[in-house]
This record gives sequence, C-alpha cells and structure tokens, in this order.
Amino acid sequence: MSTIPLRSPRYEVLTTPSGALSAKLELSIGGTLRYTIVKTCTAGTDVEFEIAELCRDYLTPAVTLTPADYPESNHVDISRVITFYDNVNPSASGAAVVSGGNTVTHIGLDGYGTFMDGYNPTIATRKVLFTPNYSTSPDTYELFVPENTAGAFQYTDSGGDLQTQDFSTSDTSDTVETTTVTYKRIDCTRFGKGTKIVFINKWGAIQELWFFLKSTQTTSTKTKNFQRNIIDFSTAGSPTYDTKQHPTKSYNKTGKQSHTLSSGYYPEYANAWFEELLLSEYVWMVREKYNDPANDEIVPVTATTSSMLHKKSVNERLIEYSITFQESFDYINNVR
Repeated sequence: MSTIPLRSPRYEVLTTPSGALSAKLELSIGGTLRYTIVKTCTAGTDVEFEIAELCRDYLTPAVTLTPADYPESNHVDISRVITFYDNVNPSASGAAVVSGGNTVTHIGLDGYGTFMDGYNPTIATRKVLFTPNYSTSPDTYELFVPENTAGAFQYTDSGGDLQTQDFSTSDTSDTVETTTVTYKRIDCTRFGKGTKIVFINKWGAIQELWFFLKSTQTTSTKTKNFQRNIIDFSTAGSPTYDTKQHPTKSYNKTGKQSHTLSSGYYPEYANAWFEELLLSEYVWMVREKYNDPANDEIVPVTATTSSMLHKKSVNERLIEYSITFQESFDYINNVR
C-alpha cells in the first residue's frame, strides 16, 4: 500500500501473462466499485492503467475554522484489482481467468509530485506534511506563527493515514512520528494580529501560512448597461420625461473583494511554501466577521498573483512576499 498524490499521474502496471488477451481493472474508491476498464494486451508486454484522475473526482478537501479539528478525512481509500482473461471480452461466454486477483490498495491525497520527482511519486509514511528546510541535516521543520496563537499541522502515521497535530498558544515545539516541529513566535502587533491563509499544499495536507504585515482590501465591480427610452407619451400632445430616471440602465451588477497581504520576513527555504500556495487549488483565508469583529470566519479565496520571484537572502537580505487573494464568491449573494 502507498499514499499517493492524485494531482500527478498514477500508473498501475502489470506484465501480461502467457495466454492472456485482455486485462480488466476494477477500481474501488471509498469502498465502492466505481470503474471497470478493459484493455486488450499481448503476452510478455506491460499493461498500464492510469487511476489518479479517476480517483481525484471523488476527493474534495474540506477545512474548519478550528485548527484542532482540521479534517483527517481529506483523502480517498483506493483499491484496484487487475485480472487477466484469455478472451478480448472478459464478459464473453467461455472467457476464463488466466491470472487474477492482483489487488493493491492506496490512500489518495490531493497532492502532487514535480517533474523532477519522477514517475509515480508517493508520500512517505510517518512524515510531517509540509516542506522542511532541506539545507540542514537532518531536515528542519519550523512553523512561523504570531505570539499567543494556536494552530495545527498534518502528518502521516505509520499506516499512511492523515493525522492532525494541534498546538496551543504557548507551545514551542511538538514531536510526532520521531520528527520535531518548532514554532517560531512572531510579534505582528504593529499591523494588527496578522492574517492566516490555509491551503492544501504539495503533500495534500492542510498548511497554515501567516502574513504578518499590512493588508489592503479592494472591492471591484462588473456591470452591463443598456440604453432605454424614458419619454412618457401618456399625456396627449405633451410628451415628457423624468430627469431622475436613468436613460443608461445598469443590470447584472456584481462585486468581488480582493485582499493584498504582505508576508513579513521569512527564511529563504520558505520560498517553497509560497510556491505551493500559488499552485494550490484549495485556499482559504481566516478573517474577522464583518458584523461581529470579535469572532473569526474562514472563507474560500483564490490566489490571483500568478507568478513569484524566488528570492534569495544574498540578493534581498530580507525576504518578503506580497500576494493578492480574491474571494471565491460574488459579494452579492447569487447562489441558486
């Protein structure tokens, strides 16, 4: 069994045995048979089935406002069975099994491998699921969080299952599966309390990323217009019109809100976190409720910043990023 990232292809490959003319894949997702695929094959050659795209259709990562409750169910359980038959149609009368029952199970996460990671990337068991500082030996795992702030991160246990480790407002480190994660506390009170972005990272896990410095908010609108006649002919011989009416009328007006956040200063190895943020398809922002500022809410956003310069301390001295996020919904409720 492997834990696999479903945003990259996953090939299930077996060599065709002698006498086989077809191979049948039975793909179960979440305990339910979802796909049955048949391919013709030739003895001695490999037969391949790509399953990641099919499995990802059944995975929609979720999030919660409370870090301790970050879902450990953001995965799909996968089981695939490949059976070889002596007929190109396994359902034909008289078709017999040549070799059958090759069953493999996986745990699928909404992560990805890069081109340099190569063929069929996997996610290790007993691994903290955010990118560490690879320049140290062993790798160093650190999170940057405001003072007096709680949070969480995710990791895989010995069976490859997703787990959540939360930390309190005063914790300085935690050790999970023999790996120590250190919490670096940042004073961001000069610009408020900071803004937390939550996203699904390269490893398919929930990751928190704090923007410690200033933030700005923008409202943009879109509309359509048409020209209309406002002349009133109801009084015979004396047409008129109301100068308070709109000859140019707007309709279907919508609004979007965007937030530009400044990260504050991060070490060079954190470049990977911002890259993964821009590549993520699931991003949320924690903010104060407009009608109840004493309480927070978490809302879906999209990182509209589409490129980043990978900054180096030798060039920049202090590494800081500014990223714009657009709320993933219209300001005027139009959900139907």
